[in-house]
Amino acid sequence: MPGRKDIADVLRDRIRAGDYPVGSKMPSTREITGELGGSRATTSAALHLLADEGFLTLKDKSTAVVRSPEATGETPEARIADVREELLALRDDVAEVQQRLDEVTDRLANALDRLRT
Repeated sequence: MPGRKDIADVLRDRIRAGDYPVGSKMPSTREITGELGGSRATTSAALHLLADEGFLTLKDKSTAVVRSPEATGETPEARIADVREELLALRDDVAEVQQRLDEVTDRLANALDRLRT
């Protein structure tokens, strides 16, 4: 099963080859996953990786548009700052997931204790 880097490598090569021209919309995650394998989450992660590298612009959860890294005028530092902001925004989500995992762990421990008695 391909990982996000594997999928990103294939898509990056296709962008560089002109299979997906600058300004064109990328195929959906469902289409890419159907062709290359893996999961839609892995494909989505690959698209985010390509966006971080400057090959794509993510317009919403389902739209990725090809862009030319040379044409953006963005510095790597600016892209790093954008990624940092995204990671900081995810911090709250991670904390929430951790809290839910702790709650599930507690419930499972209680259920196991009840079964033992």
